[in-house]
Amino acid sequence: LLGTVLAIKVIHNPQNNLHYCFKFPDLNPEQEGKNTCHRNSLSSIKHTKGARQQVVQLHVISSVSNFLKYLAGSKGSLGAEEIRRLVLTLVMGALESPNPLLRCAAAEAWARLAQVVDDGVFTAGLAQVSFDKLKSARDVVSRTGHSLALGSLHRYLGGIGSSQHLNSCIGILYALSQDSTSPDVQTWALHSLSLIIDSAGVLYYVHVEPTLSLIIMSLLSVPPTHAEVHQSLGRCLNALITMLGPELQGNNTSVSTLRTSCLLGCAVMQDNPDCLVQAQAISCLQQLHMFAPRHVNLSSLVNSLCVNLCSPYLLLRRAVLACLRQLVQREAAEVSEHAVLLAKGNREDLNPAASTSYANIREVGLEGALLTLLDKETDQRLCHDIKETLNHMLTSMAVEKLSLWLKLCKDVLAASADFTAVISVDTMQEEEGDKGDDASVLTTRNVEKSHPFTNPRWATRVFAAECVCRIINQCENANSAHFDLALAQEMKKRDSRNDFLVLHLADLIRMAFMAATDHSDQLRLSGLETLLVIIRHFATIPEPEFPGHVILEQYQANVGAALRPAFTSDTPPDVIAKACQVCSAWIASGVVSDLNDLRRVHQLLVSSLTKIQAGKEALSHLYNESASTMEILAVLKAWAEVYIIAVQRHKKHKQISKTNTCSEESVRNGSHSSDGLLELVCTDLGTLSRLWLAALQDFALLTLPSEFATQLPGEGGTFYTAETSENAKLHYHNSWALILHAAALWLTSTGFVVAEPDEGASNLSRPVTPTSMCQGSSSGATVKSPEDVYTDRFHLILGIGVEFLCSLRSDATMESITACLHALQVLLDVPWPRSKIGSDQDLGIELLNVLHRVILTRESPSIQLASLEVVRQIICAAQEHVKEKRRSAEVDDGAAEKETLPEFGEGKDTGGLVPGKSLVFAALELCVCILVRQLPELNPELTGSPRIKATMPQMLSEDGSRLVSAALVILSELPAVCSPEGSISVLPTILYLTIGVLRETAVKLPGGQLSSTVAASLQALKEILSSPMARAEKSHTAWTDLLRSALTTILDCWDPVDGTHQELDEVSLLTAITVFILSTSPEVTTIPCLQKRCIEKFKTTLEIKDPLVQIKTYQLLHSIFQYPNPAVSYPYIYSLASSIVEKLQEIDERKPEDTTELQLFQEGIKILEALVTVAEERHRSQLVSCLLPILISFLLDENALGSASSIMRNLHDFALQNLMQIGPQYSSVFKNVMTSSPSLKARLEAAVKGNQESVKVKLPSSKHSMNPGKNSLIQLKTNFL
Repeated sequence: LLGTVLAIKVIHNPQNNLHYCFKFPDLNPEQEGKNTCHRNSLSSIKHTKGARQQVVQLHVISSVSNFLKYLAGSKGSLGAEEIRRLVLTLVMGALESPNPLLRCAAAEAWARLAQVVDDGVFTAGLAQVSFDKLKSARDVVSRTGHSLALGSLHRYLGGIGSSQHLNSCIGILYALSQDSTSPDVQTWALHSLSLIIDSAGVLYYVHVEPTLSLIIMSLLSVPPTHAEVHQSLGRCLNALITMLGPELQGNNTSVSTLRTSCLLGCAVMQDNPDCLVQAQAISCLQQLHMFAPRHVNLSSLVNSLCVNLCSPYLLLRRAVLACLRQLVQREAAEVSEHAVLLAKGNREDLNPAASTSYANIREVGLEGALLTLLDKETDQRLCHDIKETLNHMLTSMAVEKLSLWLKLCKDVLAASADFTAVISVDTMQEEEGDKGDDASVLTTRNVEKSHPFTNPRWATRVFAAECVCRIINQCENANSAHFDLALAQEMKKRDSRNDFLVLHLADLIRMAFMAATDHSDQLRLSGLETLLVIIRHFATIPEPEFPGHVILEQYQANVGAALRPAFTSDTPPDVIAKACQVCSAWIASGVVSDLNDLRRVHQLLVSSLTKIQAGKEALSHLYNESASTMEILAVLKAWAEVYIIAVQRHKKHKQISKTNTCSEESVRNGSHSSDGLLELVCTDLGTLSRLWLAALQDFALLTLPSEFATQLPGEGGTFYTAETSENAKLHYHNSWALILHAAALWLTSTGFVVAEPDEGASNLSRPVTPTSMCQGSSSGATVKSPEDVYTDRFHLILGIGVEFLCSLRSDATMESITACLHALQVLLDVPWPRSKIGSDQDLGIELLNVLHRVILTRESPSIQLASLEVVRQIICAAQEHVKEKRRSAEVDDGAAEKETLPEFGEGKDTGGLVPGKSLVFAALELCVCILVRQLPELNPELTGSPRIKATMPQMLSEDGSRLVSAALVILSELPAVCSPEGSISVLPTILYLTIGVLRETAVKLPGGQLSSTVAASLQALKEILSSPMARAEKSHTAWTDLLRSALTTILDCWDPVDGTHQELDEVSLLTAITVFILSTSPEVTTIPCLQKRCIEKFKTTLEIKDPLVQIKTYQLLHSIFQYPNPAVSYPYIYSLASSIVEKLQEIDERKPEDTTELQLFQEGIKILEALVTVAEERHRSQLVSCLLPILISFLLDENALGSASSIMRNLHDFALQNLMQIGPQYSSVFKNVMTSSPSLKARLEAAVKGNQESVKVKLPSSKHSMNPGKNSLIQLKTNFL
């Protein structure tokens, strides 16, 4: 019944066709109403006459076609055979209608019917009907309708589905396309043939040559007046080229012939006067260029495109731009050059459109001509193609043709700039000097020559501003000189053709200013965005002529003048939001150093904050609540960024002020600027903190899952209404991260213990009830205690951060992730939040799992480092909690036996760490993830062995080294979180990873330096070995055994593995051994087998000829010899001291030649002096007797001292100084040595005498230097006289 009603409505009101098309598919295909519908349709068509009948029939056929399309897409069926016959009867009559539109619709429905039935017999029957009609009928109507029906059958059934009819169809269509008596039949037949070529694909390959011959012959024989036939021929040729595809690149004779025929056909169509035929020719050449670019004359093609660039025919312009868009993706520079050369060489042209095109290209190049066309064009598709073409050209050539692109953009923006309005911008707040510079910048354009662009539309100007941003981004990926003024100026001097973006900074600022102060809101947004891009890219570039300053400082007046109009009362919310972003970026950039200049920009943000505080009345009623939400959140986000930067600068300058690396004046100036910014922000911090917390709770409510929708406030949140909640989500997602970071900073600055100022001081745009955080509520509700308020705030910050990090989407920005992690970091910087984390183990584990997921899904080193820092803070919180519990237990139990105290820390009494319930296990998983990513050799599953695989040590990247170092710090802190039994469980893994990093990164570096990863592993090793768990009664024995095994592993690193010797850094391994000797209990390293191997490693290293290695070895032995426990130090002294003495006694035969060898001898002497100090009293005289001759051998007499090198003189001074200290200290031994060896005594006396003579020579000069101020005065007077 419903189908009947719809059909009757269509019949009596053809305009309901669209309604019918969409309603009919919703009916059940099995309903009997369809039969009634089609019968009524046929009946109504029969009862109408003339034009009305054709209109009704057209709408009915279109409706049937849409219904069949729906059935084909949904895999439905027509049902009963009777319906199929009714549809067939309906369509059959329309195929022979005199109305061409009706025939087209009928051919479509004909093919759709075959597609729905999906029966080969039925399809063959339909095709046979058309074959018979085409063979018997001689009228144009029947032949055109059925020829199109054949093509449509192939189109919707595909080449394979109708392959049995392919030869027959092609034969019939060939014949019809050569019927010169009827151009209409030719047109329809050729169009049908193009459909068959498209659908047949490779099945049509055997017919290519005859079809191509047919096309060429027809193009040459059919009169140009029959434009429709030529258009259909062009469609056939286009389909053939597409079907042949890359095969057209071949070089054999047959392919070459096909390619030549295609080019010939294109040339014939290009000469046709009809614009649509020319468009087909350009489309064919576009396809040829895609598949066989080497065989298409680019110059000729570009010439054809330039001629028709300004054609009055829309379809021709579309074809030109579509082709041009494709060409510039490959050969943008060549296309531009050809266009300019052709324009210069074709100054006389009878075609007005071509003359206009060439004139534009001659004046502003192809790029400028396209910009001109973009400004005049109204067709959306064409405008899109022009923009895409310009974007491709900009990407390819902006860096090479920088001046041209910047001039074009400047001309477009300056052509519409209202300089009268610009000059009237209020700049009274600027300094007089700045005001003069600003006025000159704004008015100099008036005297320039007339612009090639006359009053362009705002859309064109917006595109020009966007191009400026793209140019800056393109230069960022090019030469570094684009953002280095000193380097750019130097390279410009070398070659005047060099051009760099930084040299055009004034033009960039001018363009951004012109756009930002325009009357068009869209252009103002683009101008502010351009200004933002400029600030971000040029803020840190130093000014070579004024050290300590940056180049943007001279444009402070321009930036201020560009921002000020955006903060007026009538500015739209989106412009205010963008202006706040620029304002905060400008303050955060650090360009503005003077406090007065900073206050001017800060005042703009203050005005926007005041507007928010004023409530609804101050917000414009021209915009909806969602726009107001956007404005408010943009203001709060801008303030958050400024506050974050202010705190960071304050901390940085506090750190600098503690060091002596900077001059007092620079520290004073820097701290004044940083403190000034922080003081400016702190003035409004009370209001801002409440607004930030309110915005965060709004965001938390909006991100709740749908099942909690009933818990949302009925009236909405603080800054959004219930009706606009969906639209407001986007604004909150764009702003929440920085607000979260700022709120966390504020909370940590108060330490969670400072009471809030009066809550009623701020009047928000709506009641604060849902987000007041239970502070000072006047509604009579229960007032929470301060502890509850702090807990709510803590969970608000933590909950938002964790919810975001645990469900990171692919479109999550780096800024949001980084800000969220930094918020968690600052939250854990103070004790109270750490105590909350430490006391809730499940919460800590959940945080570690979330951070683990972040590390797995984000490859950014900065994000991973920030995540590791949060992990470290969580482990520290757990350590503090365990220490506090142990301290409390000891205090409470007092005199109780230690054995009765419960074990605190993970592992308890059993030592078991349960995955999923263990904080230490979660931290281990995370650290292993970091380490194995950087050093896959640490994974036993990858190496196929539980041992560390024998591979060459490798130097990690800087980011990789920092990640590995951070992971090692976390590993070294894990034992402190465990009980003694728990520490035994994790120690093997921690030692395996730490020593594995040491071995895999022990690369020999120049200068004997240790790599950062080796230094980190050594530091971690020291922390582990010094752990109280190594001395705890319950874990001491197990720790000792494990540490011995670890030391054995390090000693094994020297030995060749699998017959290959690895080039490891001996200094790194020796340092690791020394850390074991000095940091563990003696029973770890004093067992004979290990001690002997350690001594052997030191002996072997002492024999290495590299002086740097020997120096490091001496330094390590020096620390070992001074170890207070003789059981540790004496075996090394007994085994190694003699060889050191022998090396020092070689000074007469081998003089030090450089500072390295000098340092080597000095370190050796220090070791001997240390031996004297630690030796027993009865052996000390023997050691002094041994040391004195060595020191005296370093001395030089008076004659040798005068001609000695600086190295030997330094060695002489070092030895003499040590002798002067040892002599009085061990006088008896000293006298005995001098008495027993007259030669030593004589050498010492000569050296002392020579040294005294040297001092006498230097004495006059030293007298003058006693009072430099006075001496300089006397010297001046003497010189004057």
